[in-house]
Amino acid sequence: MHRGISTVVLGFLVMAGCATPSGPLAVLPMTSPAAAQQNLEGIQQYNSGNWQEAKSLFESAIQADPELPEVHFNLALTFHKLGNHGEARVHFQQASELAPTNKEIVESPAYRNHLGLSSTLEKHLGGGYRY
Repeated sequence: MHRGISTVVLGFLVMAGCATPSGPLAVLPMTSPAAAQQNLEGIQQYNSGNWQEAKSLFESAIQADPELPEVHFNLALTFHKLGNHGEARVHFQQASELAPTNKEIVESPAYRNHLGLSSTLEKHLGGGYRY
């Protein structure tokens, strides 16, 4: 019995480690130098907690190159931080449509929660949020 509980606790801890929140993603500069630079500046603002500035920079990067899934993902994360979950969902969806095999995007807990793809355990580990 004791061994069974230890196995369950270990499994829970492993799952909890897999459900860590993801952060913004970088873009290779050769793809679109202007968009990559704005994205990088947006990441810096995001990491500093300056959500409005990050939002503006990510939106500028999307205007420079609307085909960069990482920038849509970053803007979605920023909208989430700003409490605008409807816009977050739109940009998470755009990111996944542009890069359906990018695991950093489609396996992100924030992405999965906003699109209703999270399991009950993922929802519990992520605070139980539904968007």
